[in-house]
Amino acid sequence: METHARVPLGVAVGLAGCWVLFALIVREPALDSPGFATVWPAGGVAALWFLLRAARPLSIDTALLAAAAVGVNMVLGADPPLNGVFTVTNVAQTLFAAWLLRRWCPGLWGCGGDRPLDRPRMLPRFGTALAVASAAGALLGTAGAALVTGQPDVMAGVLFFGRNLVSALIVVTLGIVLGHWLSRPRPRPSLLHDATVVELVAATVFTGAMYGLAFAFDALPLVFPLLGATVWFGLRFSTVVGAAHSFAVGVATQTLTMTGVGPFAAVERSDVGSLLAEFYIATIVVTGLALSTGRDERQALAVELRRTQQEAVYQVSIREAVIGSMTEGLFVLDDTGELLVHNAAAAEIFGLPVAGLTWQELATRSGRWVDGVPMSEAERPSVRALTGEAVHDAELLVKRGDGTDGVVSVSAIPLPRDQLRGRSRALVLFRDISTEHARREELATFAGVVAHDLRNPLAAIDGWTEMLADELDAHTLTPDLTREFVSRVQSSSRRMHQLIRDLLAHATSGQRDLEVGQVDIAELVGEVAAARHAELQVSVEPVPPVLADPVLMRQVLDNLVGNALKYVAPGVEPQVTVRGCRSDTRMVTVNVADNGIGIPPGEQERIFEEFHRAHERDYEGSGLGLAIVRRIIARHDGTIVVRPNPTGQGSVFEFTLPAYD
Repeated sequence: METHARVPLGVAVGLAGCWVLFALIVREPALDSPGFATVWPAGGVAALWFLLRAARPLSIDTALLAAAAVGVNMVLGADPPLNGVFTVTNVAQTLFAAWLLRRWCPGLWGCGGDRPLDRPRMLPRFGTALAVASAAGALLGTAGAALVTGQPDVMAGVLFFGRNLVSALIVVTLGIVLGHWLSRPRPRPSLLHDATVVELVAATVFTGAMYGLAFAFDALPLVFPLLGATVWFGLRFSTVVGAAHSFAVGVATQTLTMTGVGPFAAVERSDVGSLLAEFYIATIVVTGLALSTGRDERQALAVELRRTQQEAVYQVSIREAVIGSMTEGLFVLDDTGELLVHNAAAAEIFGLPVAGLTWQELATRSGRWVDGVPMSEAERPSVRALTGEAVHDAELLVKRGDGTDGVVSVSAIPLPRDQLRGRSRALVLFRDISTEHARREELATFAGVVAHDLRNPLAAIDGWTEMLADELDAHTLTPDLTREFVSRVQSSSRRMHQLIRDLLAHATSGQRDLEVGQVDIAELVGEVAAARHAELQVSVEPVPPVLADPVLMRQVLDNLVGNALKYVAPGVEPQVTVRGCRSDTRMVTVNVADNGIGIPPGEQERIFEEFHRAHERDYEGSGLGLAIVRRIIARHDGTIVVRPNPTGQGSVFEFTLPAYD
C-alpha cells in the first residue's frame, strides 16, 4: 500500500506534456540510423509519472501515454507500422520499469514506501530495475522494428537502451529524492548539509568551468576533470542536490553531443560518440549517487550513534539511580574476583567506604554462617553462583567496619557469561537482617520462657486440684484443707494471669504507634500509686512536662513503681520517691528512687534484658517488666540506667524523655 498520497490526474497530464516536449526537442538528425534511433522517448519522465500515479496497465495513464507516443512518432515521421511498434515499446517499457521498481524497491518513496534514496545498498536494485526495463524496451523495439523493416539495427537498439537508461537514471532519481524531501514535514532538513551557499556557488562555477573547457577544447583529453565536480557534489551536498547536479550535467552533455559539440561528438562515428556520452552520463550519475547516498548513510549512522550514546548514557543514569536508591546491597563480580558493580548500600551494610570497595574485603568479612560455623570457599553463595547455581536467602555473619557483628541474608544469581573475556559473572544481593535475626532469637527465647513459665503454674494447679479430688474421694476434706488448696490454686492462677499480662505488654510495646502529647509525670505517678493503694509509700515532686505517649508512659511508671514496692526486704516499709528536672534544653531526666533490696553487682545492665530476673528465687516475676520499660523509653528517643541509691539502700532508675516546649 502506498504510504504517500497518489498525485492527481492533473499532474499526470503535466508529466505527459513534459514527455512529449522532451521527445520532440531531443532529436538527433545527424545520425543516419532509421527513426527508431532518432527518437529519445524520455523514458525517465514516463517511469516517474507511472510511479507517482501508481498506474496500472488498464488505466487512463496508460491510454494517455499511448496517445502521446502515437502523436510524437507521427510528428517525427514514423511510418504507421513503426509508430505502432514504438508506441507499444514505450508503454510496455514504462509499465515494466514501474513494476520492477515497486517490486524490487518496495520501501523506497514513490515505489510504495516512505524511505529516501539515502543508502548505497539501495542503488544496485534501483539501477538494475531501470537497466532491465530499458534493456527489455530496447529488445522489444529492436525486434519490432526488424519485423516491420526487415533489417535489424542492433546499434539503434543499443542507442535506445542507453538513452532510456540515462533518462531514467537522471529523471527518476531526481523525482524520487526531491519528492521525498518535499513530502517531509517542515522544517525540512537542509539541502546543503554542512556546506554553505558559498560552497554551492563555488561547486557550480567549478562544474561550469570544467565542462566548458572539456567541450570547448574537444581535441584535448579534458573529460577526466569532470568527475571532480561529481565527487565534490556527492561528498559535500545532499542526495537531492547531487541528483540535481547529475540531471543538469546529463542533459547538458547529451544535448551538446547531439548538436555536435564536445569530446563525444568528435568521435568519427556519431552513433558511437552518442553511445559513449550516454554511458558517461550513466557513470557520473551512479558515481554521484554512490557518494551522496554513502554520505547520507554515514550522517544517519552518526545521528543514530549519537542517539544511541545518549540513550546509553540515560540508561546508565537510570541504572545508577535505581541501584543507588536500593536499600539492599548489590554487587556484580566475575570469576577473577573483580568487583564490576556495587552500590552504596553494599558498603553501608559492611560499614565500609564506598570508594575502594573490593570483593576480597567483602569476602574477608563474610566468612561464617549465621551460627558462627566457618564457611568454606566452595560454600560461598557468590562462588556457587559463578558455577551456575542460584542461591536464595542464605544467612551469614559479617564483620562490620566498626568491629561489630551483623547478620545478612544473601541471594546470588548467575548472570550471562561474558563471551568476550570468557568470564562467568554473578549478581549478589544482600540485606541487613540483624534486627530481624535478633527478633527471631528473642521470639525463640520468648517461646521457650513462655512454655516454661506457663508450665509451672499450670503444673501447680493440676497438682493441687488432683490432691483436692483425692481428698474428696477419701471423704477427708476439711474446711481448713479446702481453704489451703484453693489458696494455692489462686496463687498459681494469679501468677499465670500476671505472666500473660506481661507477655502481651511485651509483645505490643514495640508495635503500637506513638500518639505523643504533653504528659504530666507527677500526675501519672499519683494515679499509679492510687491504683496500687500505695499513696503513703509513694511521694512525687514536680516534674517538667514531657512529650510522650501517655498510655505507654503509664506502663513505664507502673512497672518502675510496682518493682520499687515489690522488691523490698522482709519487714521493711517500701518508700518510693519520684523527681525530675530539665537536663538540657531538649530532654527531661526523671528519677525513681526506692529503699529496696537493690541490684546485685554486675546485673545493672542485664536486668533490662528479656526474661532476665536478678532475684528469681525470692520474688515472683516474668523478667519482662524492665525490658518493656527500656523498649518504650527507646521508642521515645530516651535512655534508662540504674544505679545504687546514694542514701545507702535501694536503687535509682533514671530515664530521659523529650521535653514538652
